[in-house]
Amino acid sequence: MIHRLVLGVTFFVALALPAAAQVGAPSTLQSSTPQSAARPAYTYVGQSRANVQLKNDVMIMVSGYSRHQHSCKTITTVETAPLRQGYEPKTAMFRVSEPQHFYERWTADVCGTKRAFLVAMWPSPKGGVDFKVVEVPPGTEP
Repeated sequence: MIHRLVLGVTFFVALALPAAAQVGAPSTLQSSTPQSAARPAYTYVGQSRANVQLKNDVMIMVSGYSRHQHSCKTITTVETAPLRQGYEPKTAMFRVSEPQHFYERWTADVCGTKRAFLVAMWPSPKGGVDFKVVEVPPGTEP
């Protein structure tokens, strides 16, 4: 339990700093889709409900987290898979309560190591889509 709490706090700190630097983007894990800037190209494999813009915005979070947590600036392939309708994580830190939310599992090749992330998405009241990204530690089922 403490490991998950530390992981969650670390994830929050790692993402709050880069997000705060973006004008208009909130500095939390649950953020409105930020404006795009020049980004590295990722190879996406699998199905996702996210459009290209949203995929790139989620990857801003994943890459910032990977730089800070894993000292890695290289992400190549991202495997995406929607989870079944009505899926809810067993662990509270992975859940969201916003209406019409859904989850996807994204597995990123981070410097040659597969890292799993649970991505929650839901319609934003401001328009667009809000999302939350949490790394799922190896051997853990969210």
